[in-house]
Amino acid sequence: MTFDRCQAILEELRRMQGTDRPLIRVVAGALVVRGRVMCEPWGRRNPASPFGVLVVEQPGLTPGPASLVQIASIPDDGLSGIDAT
Repeated sequence: MTFDRCQAILEELRRMQGTDRPLIRVVAGALVVRGRVMCEPWGRRNPASPFGVLVVEQPGLTPGPASLVQIASIPDDGLSGIDAT
């Protein structure tokens, strides 16, 4: 997945869920991460670079540790929203 594609999907999920920190599911190879987006994808210093990192925290009353997922490792269909239920 490219950095720009990740941004576009996150914007759509924010709109659908009505929050700046949507609940997401990320599949990257054998890794499956479920949680809340902590911040904007970061790590892209060169605007032409497709690379960056997505930071996802486990939701809950006491959030767990954050997971870092390299955006380039996410396949095109590997980022989606999840219901809060």
